[in-house]
Amino acid sequence: MRMKYPWLTPALAILIAASVYAQRAPAPAAEQPKGQTVTLAGEVVDAACYMIHPKAAIGPAHKECGAACAQSGVPLAIANEADGKLYFPADGNKQLLALLGQRARVTGTAVDKSDPMELKMPVGEKNSMSVRVDGGYKVVTIETISTAPAKK
Repeated sequence: MRMKYPWLTPALAILIAASVYAQRAPAPAAEQPKGQTVTLAGEVVDAACYMIHPKAAIGPAHKECGAACAQSGVPLAIANEADGKLYFPADGNKQLLALLGQRARVTGTAVDKSDPMELKMPVGEKNSMSVRVDGGYKVVTIETISTAPAKK
């Protein structure tokens, strides 16, 4: 069977791709949120476990689980002691991975994000678990990072 309008399929594909790109495109510079310079101190945690069971997701005992979650794509974050909030690194897990389960000190620029974020992790071979963050979260562009001495 021959299509009546053969150009329709490629045109629709281009239109859909353009609309998806437009929804994901960053806001113009005038609309970008202003960052706040911050100094954070807290443990580097895997965010999904920390949001589900914060007390069990910290310390050396959770490091192996946290590493497995990070390898599965779960973002790491800094559980900031001063305000009790999680700060997600703007550039992914790369800088935080070596400090997983340790107390870190970070300086950088933090911005508030208001769009929902969903964290997914595999559970077994066929299942997955999701944690959805509504109401906003913090993202930090890390300028300096180091291990911090244990909290007294």
